[in-house]
Amino acid sequence: MPIGKFMEKKKDDLIEEALAGKHRDFTGTWYYIAATIAVGTALYHIYTAYFGAPFALLFRNIHWMLLGSIIFLYFPALKKSPRHKPTVVDILLVLATIVIGMYVILNFDAIAGRAGAPVTADIVLGALLVLIVLEAGRRTVGWPIVVIAVLFLIYAYFGQAMPGLLMHRGYSIARIFPFLYLTDAGIFGIPLGVSSRFILLFIIFGAFLDKAGAGIFFRDLSLALTGRYVGGPGKSAILFSGFIGSITGSSTANVVTTGTFTIPLMKKLGYKPAFAGGVEADASTGGQILPPVMGAAAFVMAEYIGVPYVTVMVAAIVPALLYFITTFFMVHYRALKENLLPVPKEDLPDLWQVLKDGFYYFTPLIILVTLLVMRLSPSRAVFFALLATIALSWIKADTRMGLREIYEALLSGVQKALEVVAACAVAGIIIGMVTMTGLGLKFSTLIELLAGGNLLAGLFYTVIASLILGIGVPTTAKYIILATLVAPALVTLGAPLLASHLFILYFGTDADITPPVGLAAYAAAGIAGAHPLHTGIEAFKMGITAYIVPFAFILGPALILQAPLHEIIIACATAFIACAGLGAAMQGYFVRKMPWWHRIILFVGSVMLMETTWSWDLIGLALLGGVFMIEYLAERVLKQDAA
Repeated sequence: MPIGKFMEKKKDDLIEEALAGKHRDFTGTWYYIAATIAVGTALYHIYTAYFGAPFALLFRNIHWMLLGSIIFLYFPALKKSPRHKPTVVDILLVLATIVIGMYVILNFDAIAGRAGAPVTADIVLGALLVLIVLEAGRRTVGWPIVVIAVLFLIYAYFGQAMPGLLMHRGYSIARIFPFLYLTDAGIFGIPLGVSSRFILLFIIFGAFLDKAGAGIFFRDLSLALTGRYVGGPGKSAILFSGFIGSITGSSTANVVTTGTFTIPLMKKLGYKPAFAGGVEADASTGGQILPPVMGAAAFVMAEYIGVPYVTVMVAAIVPALLYFITTFFMVHYRALKENLLPVPKEDLPDLWQVLKDGFYYFTPLIILVTLLVMRLSPSRAVFFALLATIALSWIKADTRMGLREIYEALLSGVQKALEVVAACAVAGIIIGMVTMTGLGLKFSTLIELLAGGNLLAGLFYTVIASLILGIGVPTTAKYIILATLVAPALVTLGAPLLASHLFILYFGTDADITPPVGLAAYAAAGIAGAHPLHTGIEAFKMGITAYIVPFAFILGPALILQAPLHEIIIACATAFIACAGLGAAMQGYFVRKMPWWHRIILFVGSVMLMETTWSWDLIGLALLGGVFMIEYLAERVLKQDAA
């Protein structure tokens, strides 16, 4: 069976299985009610992208009122809840969300005038909003982020009972709930601000690209570019999943979306289930650090550190390339090691035909990046990229986007954004309590004390905090939490500001492929029919660069292009060589299966090459060169003996 037909056959069954218990599937009247609200929400945000948004607190409140209402319609409270209609509880939650939002809209001037002196309605509605946001987070993202938020609320209330450095004066509910409800430092803080201005728009943009046929084009292009070579199916999965993962904003969501194509293809051509799932989880997670979109977390980063988005995007280019190049090498060596076949020639799409039929799909991305480089706001840039996508869809009759297709893309974009929006709202609770209690400064002080003023020790403590706090939390939300709690400590210990924030983004993202949890690996294992732990180990090995490169660009910022040109060139060249060494070390193969001690030497040498000090580079080159030469000569001797 041709590869394309095989993947299409599997797609619907796998998506349905992977998403079971998540979204409702409305029919009849409720479909039109929910869809109308969702499409209206999308159109409103697109309108504000071009014409401008209201005052920040007001706009974020409207954003949550609309998206929060949709969450309770589309996400059931329990697995046994009705799948085709909302329950009475769902409808009451929708009405409560609307009432809470309208209260701010109708009383905005009065609320601003009595800032710091809340009335009873402020307290009651604030408490209700907190409960609603927590419930929305539970339904969409799951318990981990909700538990974290509740612990922070408890910490704010019982501050006087906390030990040592963690002690503070404690705050009453009359202070906590209005602070979270009626200020731009709580639920309607930076997380929902970025969600309302950037994240939702970029996810809608991704939905339009997919509806216009770009998803199929990039899938076929990935296969055409790599399918005929050693490890072709895995390499095409890396390209396809990495690109789509950059837009989705969630490693797990991307696994479910693209893994339904890539994992069955790899398994069909001989890849073991755990390895196929590991490749997909690794590439989908890497998409969160891949410019130009970087899963939307980069927009939050730019907001936090006060730099243009393009600055973050440029700094992330080389680390992202190192991540994916290492994964390419690993797939390549694994395919050689296990004698895995490339995609049969007759099943491959023709590269030139694919480019001829769909080269114009690059245009919206080029427009987006160009406008960002020209310092246009991200929301305005994505507005024009979205219009270009609609216009380009008319080039071919079978992809033309009429009113129905535009309607479906708007609906799909909003549905895909719901989990991220809920996570941002819950993150607002966490950030609000950190701000109110001063915990961020105390947490940073604690890391500084444990590190004893040593930057390297501080980095290791940050890694532990990042991996723990990153478990079960979407990329954008985990970055927000870590940026508030951890980043200031790194800066105080001497790390550059941008490098510090990229460091915590990397390790927060790494949590998705770090055993024993690794939610992206769990999702991939479900599709692959593999053991979650085995899949997680494979994903961890292939993503090993993401655990090394952050240390490298903290200690030597040439890898994030913040150094003299000659240092950047040398650092990038040696780091790319290190990718080959890491791939061979982790897979145990170069031109033959290697002994364990060769693998250790390669790993150590590769780590040295990632570090930007020239003396370490020389040692690393010597170690890699020596092992590669020994392996090459040993393989020649074996072939001569065999002959």
